[in-house]
Amino acid sequence: MTVWNRRLIACAALGAVAIFSARPATATDIKTLGRLKIPPDASILPVCTDPVVQGVLNDDLRAHARSGTPVVLTVTVNSRVLAPGVSIQDLSPGDPSVVEMLRGLGAEPPPLADTGDKPLEDPYTVQARRQALMHQDVVTQEFNNYVVQRNEMTHGPSPYDNIPPDQTYQTAIVARASVSDSASELKVVALVDPGGDVRAAKKLVAETIADAILH
Repeated sequence: MTVWNRRLIACAALGAVAIFSARPATATDIKTLGRLKIPPDASILPVCTDPVVQGVLNDDLRAHARSGTPVVLTVTVNSRVLAPGVSIQDLSPGDPSVVEMLRGLGAEPPPLADTGDKPLEDPYTVQARRQALMHQDVVTQEFNNYVVQRNEMTHGPSPYDNIPPDQTYQTAIVARASVSDSASELKVVALVDPGGDVRAAKKLVAETIADAILH
């Protein structure tokens, strides 16, 4: 497995002194798996599902045009904010290797299926188990039951409800590159920090694929 880790650091300066920024640095980490087997003189025609990645591939491969037998480079790109409710099937259906790549980047991969934003067990079951383990007195049990029931019935608005998910959670980008008449495949996974530039991350993904082809 080939692993490339790159960091893109972007800081905004306030005023004339660019020492500190009111906005924290954002970063994108990249991880790759596999390689593409392409004849060195092959003329490559990129076809991508994402316009940002398509544009970068067009520019990079056109700058290193070849005159050999044409082959089609197909790149599929999937991007998801790793917020509650997202499953690994949304991001990369049927591919467990992406889970390990995300872990390698320090992310907590989404579950296999959508669990939404609710706990897997109802709070009454959790409370009953806790009581059995702690042997609480009757007064404490009744009070805790009251708290659980009140929390279950109260769903007031939160000041965080209006914050966009990508400002709170990491964004994962999964790209798969394959070439016509070849079983080889290159996977590129990018992990964007909350508030990071997803467009810039997609450009980095495209440049990673282009570099793997041209070098």
